[in-house]
Amino acid sequence: MTDVEGSAPRTQHDVMHQASVSALALGIAVLLIVAGGVVGVAMGMRGGSHEMMWGGPGPAAQGAVGSERAGSSGFQLDGMPDHMVAHYEYARANAGVYAQVPCYCGCQEMLAHRNLEDCFVTPDGMWESHASGCQVCIDESRMIMRMMGRGMDPRTIRDRIVAHYDGPMMSA
Repeated sequence: MTDVEGSAPRTQHDVMHQASVSALALGIAVLLIVAGGVVGVAMGMRGGSHEMMWGGPGPAAQGAVGSERAGSSGFQLDGMPDHMVAHYEYARANAGVYAQVPCYCGCQEMLAHRNLEDCFVTPDGMWESHASGCQVCIDESRMIMRMMGRGMDPRTIRDRIVAHYDGPMMSA
């Protein structure tokens, strides 16, 4: 193996070393990009613009909803789209129903949640940030809202959601 005329011949070891260095550099670049994305999402969840998650304008353009809905510390609903705030408020107003419904996103393992209520409201009554970024939780909440609107009882709602997701992932 040789390079341009006049340069020293390249050994297979040199070629492998250069390939390893290139692969390492690419891996580091990917890691930095992923880390930057995680930091960006975390900043957005702590009061920055939610545009990244919901594709809408930030808090100033949305009319700051939710500021009176929880204590002064912890996750706030400020700047969230109205439909997301509606899910949180519905979960708090119907905590007994949400507490009977298992969650299917895997949060039992990640966050020690016991049921869907825990995805929206913490045991001490504060807002739980998890559901705001979890489509499974929002889908389950949407199903509850629709079924309650049709007058279904909590047990029927639970049974239908369990049947929809084909068996419980966590016990209620």
